[in-house]
Amino acid sequence: MNANSREVVQLTAWAAILGGIFAYLNVGFMLVVTQGDMNLSLQGTYMLTASAQVREFFRWSMLADVLGFYLPLLIIGGYFWASFRDRAGVLGDMAVLAIVVYVILGVAGASLQLAVLNPLASLHGEGGEAAKAAAEAAWTSIATASQKGLWWCEGPVVLFWGLIVGKQLKDAGWGKSILWPLSIVGWCFGLFFVSGFFQSLAVLTNLLLVVVVLIFPLWLLMFGAQLLRGPKLRLADQLS
Repeated sequence: MNANSREVVQLTAWAAILGGIFAYLNVGFMLVVTQGDMNLSLQGTYMLTASAQVREFFRWSMLADVLGFYLPLLIIGGYFWASFRDRAGVLGDMAVLAIVVYVILGVAGASLQLAVLNPLASLHGEGGEAAKAAAEAAWTSIATASQKGLWWCEGPVVLFWGLIVGKQLKDAGWGKSILWPLSIVGWCFGLFFVSGFFQSLAVLTNLLLVVVVLIFPLWLLMFGAQLLRGPKLRLADQLS
């Protein structure tokens, strides 16, 4: 079985489409939890005193994050690597390693927050003032480390992967409808990494995050849909 096989193409296409759907679900759940203010998710006081329903929305959001923005990229990245590794050479090998690093960072950040929210909320609800303060500090530390540490580090690797993949897609004759969203996502990830280091650029950082979470799922949906259309759009066929 190779990258040209029907099974591989369909698996990759549906991974992209389902990834796009779950990614948008992640955005929707987070809007419900934070009402548009992502900084609330970093505040232990807010997250640990939220209703059980709101906390469940957050946990569903993190699950959708894993199934949307991260795990599908292992399949898509593997398909790209199998398709153009002969032409891309060492850069192709580097690109697949980059996307694996991205997935590891993303899954780690999301799963940590998913796992500790309810236990910390229980500790906060049942303990005294000292326990409440400790639980709030623990949540703030974990959420900040995940969102502004692990997820922040995704920037350079996604930019690198996007540049390498984008060139191969262009050489394969894929149109601007696929190339431009991927380029925007890659550069926004890279700028997110730079701006995230400077507190004074917080507004820009948040804006770049909004662009990424809106356009990346769209790219996944568009790529998956085009891949299902037929052999003429299959990357491996065009590079053979």
